[in-house]
Amino acid sequence: MHRRSVLLGSLGCLLPSSIPVHAQTKPADGDRLRDFPVLRGYLASMKKIPAGTIQMGGMSYASEKPVHTVTLSAFRMASTPVTVAVWKEYCKATSTLLPKEPSWGFIDDHPVIYVSWNDIMGIDGKGGFCAWASDVAGFKLMLPTEAQFEYASLGGKPRTEFPWGDTFDLSKVWCSDKSFADALKTAPVTRTNNVYRNAYGLTDISGNVYQWCSDLFMPYGPDALTDPNVVTSATAKLRCARGGCWNINDPIDFRCSDRSRFRPDLRVDFIGFRLVAG
Repeated sequence: MHRRSVLLGSLGCLLPSSIPVHAQTKPADGDRLRDFPVLRGYLASMKKIPAGTIQMGGMSYASEKPVHTVTLSAFRMASTPVTVAVWKEYCKATSTLLPKEPSWGFIDDHPVIYVSWNDIMGIDGKGGFCAWASDVAGFKLMLPTEAQFEYASLGGKPRTEFPWGDTFDLSKVWCSDKSFADALKTAPVTRTNNVYRNAYGLTDISGNVYQWCSDLFMPYGPDALTDPNVVTSATAKLRCARGGCWNINDPIDFRCSDRSRFRPDLRVDFIGFRLVAG
């Protein structure tokens, strides 16, 4: 079992979801994307991810095995995690309470944190931020599947350890290394230092914040898959997250194949999310 997942799963038990969420899933009549300029700008950043095939998984942990072939159709993915400014717009439009404020304060161009999977997708995948954003945008917006996230992180390569190659490069990721100024907090998605833009135009696909995926956490199978759907299970309780985050610095956690899992009601300062469409 992933060592970090065990730790953070336990942390989830110590951080109950006590922050109320009062979101209406449909905006007021007449409200559309033109009325939400921050969301509109964020969606304009979405990049086309072409169809292709990867070898998904890795050899570092049992949860990443077996490596298996996955083929995906084209989709679009936002170039950065969802920001505080986007979430503020959502909260204002839907009378949703803002999440807990981090110790460094709300900074508009930082990834939004202290948002749970349930806040984003709604209880049992109904409602929440994605329902509102989809209604405003006029097309379906979702959390990526694990397969989409890993595929996008590889930037067109069939398989590498990290988004940029097989060797860890501290200059390409925002993490807790003490050589960084202000390292012990999230970083602006618009920064130019300690960041990597892959061939698809995606940044922070590794580092800054873990990012929720739509899937329930389940073991991999050996079979080749095409456009794997979100896994449903009567026994699985944890949702997947990918990408590593600002408060760790172990290279193994920033690999493309690294898998983490958390309670869907968990709100912490190191998990955010990004959107996909199509």
